[in-house]
Amino acid sequence: MSDGRPVSGQLKKFVFRGKSTANGDTRGEYLEIKIPELLSAGYSFYTWPSAPLLAWYLWTQRRHLRGLRVLELGCGTGLPGILAAKCGARVTLTDSVALPRSLRHLSACCEANNLVPGHDIQILGLAWGLFLTDVHSLRPVDLLLASDCFYEPSQFEEVISTVAYFLDGTDARFLCAYQERSADWSIEALLKKWGLKGALIDLDSLSESSGVEAFNMAEAVLDYPDSDFSDDDQTPLDISFNQAAGHVRKLTSKLDNNQLLELYGLFKQGTEGKCNTPKPGWLDGRGRRKWEAWNSLGDMPVEEAKEKYILLVQKFDPEWSDERATKMSEQWVAVSSLRRSPEPELIHNELSLLDAAREDCGERVAELLRQNPELRHERDDDGLTALHWAADRDATKALLAAIEGGCILDAVDECGQTALHYAASCGHINSTKILLNAGASFLKDNEDCTPVDLATDDEIKKILEGAKM
Repeated sequence: MSDGRPVSGQLKKFVFRGKSTANGDTRGEYLEIKIPELLSAGYSFYTWPSAPLLAWYLWTQRRHLRGLRVLELGCGTGLPGILAAKCGARVTLTDSVALPRSLRHLSACCEANNLVPGHDIQILGLAWGLFLTDVHSLRPVDLLLASDCFYEPSQFEEVISTVAYFLDGTDARFLCAYQERSADWSIEALLKKWGLKGALIDLDSLSESSGVEAFNMAEAVLDYPDSDFSDDDQTPLDISFNQAAGHVRKLTSKLDNNQLLELYGLFKQGTEGKCNTPKPGWLDGRGRRKWEAWNSLGDMPVEEAKEKYILLVQKFDPEWSDERATKMSEQWVAVSSLRRSPEPELIHNELSLLDAAREDCGERVAELLRQNPELRHERDDDGLTALHWAADRDATKALLAAIEGGCILDAVDECGQTALHYAASCGHINSTKILLNAGASFLKDNEDCTPVDLATDDEIKKILEGAKM
């Protein structure tokens, strides 16, 4: 199950109980599912909150599952599909064909619940939107499942097209649970495009039918048995880091993009070390920003990255540490917590020009440019100027100060992109307007793309197209 890289893990236990009857007898209405998680291995190796919600819904419908042909897409640890199999369904679990290690871990999740892959349950590598011979053999199905498959907007249509293929000409249904991470992300238009209709299942009705409050459904009991997933080889830092990573999943809707990127970079550095992947192309704006967040950490030691990650989680949610200690003590799991001093505040009068631009310290940017006008030419290793960084972060005070301080408006980075490219591709309306008002040009980058080509926000496109006229 390992490709040689060290991982740390834990075993989560999800307990499903039937709603109490009048006399309190719930015999036969109990199911326990164990999910081994490898928190340091990647996002497909632990259970996201949407999966338990979907599993609970299936549990309320368990008497209808027996004999159904069930297919789960992008299943990660496979909690909903495993529950369906334990309730008598004929289940096939699928995940990316490009992630053989994830598929091997999925087998371990099945085996942890006494399901033999190839006999009690099927596991298959799948590529969304690509219909190969193996995919045809999966039809027909009665029920499609997916939890948190709508994570990357660029893949939404690939998921929907795959769903449409399996539903076409059948009476099958698609059950999906996912976290709404942005009000701008929607699958409604794609459902209409592919001739599908959807309906929402109210969480309150799910709570009523299950007898469990919705906010408790995603909770699991941590267990550390004598197995490959024991914490015997973990340091206190590893355990604290893994707990912090688990808690971040509950915070994603409350954090802005910059905070999430900072956490992402430290998580990758803490689990994989120095950035070891090529920089994404400029059309992949999201991937580029994530790569930059990781790559910017350079040779930072893994232990230091984990320490900083934990401190950052505590900063974003000051109550987390105490809550964690309380919960873990109630579950009879001992956790060592390191005492750390608070994260130091930035000393603004010591920031460099590029750092001041990143942090939106307009006064510091203006001060530095007054003291040394030559700083307007300063760049980082990727050719980014203060204007690039301010536009990337939507740091409007720093952006105005940099423009007034004489920074070159149409300076390009190593990929031929200007600050206007950055503002447009990042969806920053205010920064886009500031740059246009200052007279920014519509240059083409090395991929022959103008800022209009890279704009993903409709309002920004209108602003840019209006400025070109």
